[in-house]
Amino acid sequence: MISRVEWLQRVVGIKGGRFRQTGISGGNIIVGTVLGIISGKYIFEEPLQHYWAQKRAEEAQAAAGAGTAGGVASTLDTNGQTRKS
Repeated sequence: MISRVEWLQRVVGIKGGRFRQTGISGGNIIVGTVLGIISGKYIFEEPLQHYWAQKRAEEAQAAAGAGTAGGVASTLDTNGQTRKS
């Protein structure tokens, strides 16, 4: 009779045995990763492009509105600080 720890290791696939003869296979992990990346690209690519296009438009609109607010043009210096000219 095997111990509960050894049985759990075999069930999870850490240790080869009755449930999984070879343990964890690296090929299965690679194939699963590749399939996940490809399917994720096709599922999420269009919504992400729409989201980022909308965010860029909002940022451009905010920058255009903030840049001329108060009649004083503001720019960013090399440290990222806003200065009025």
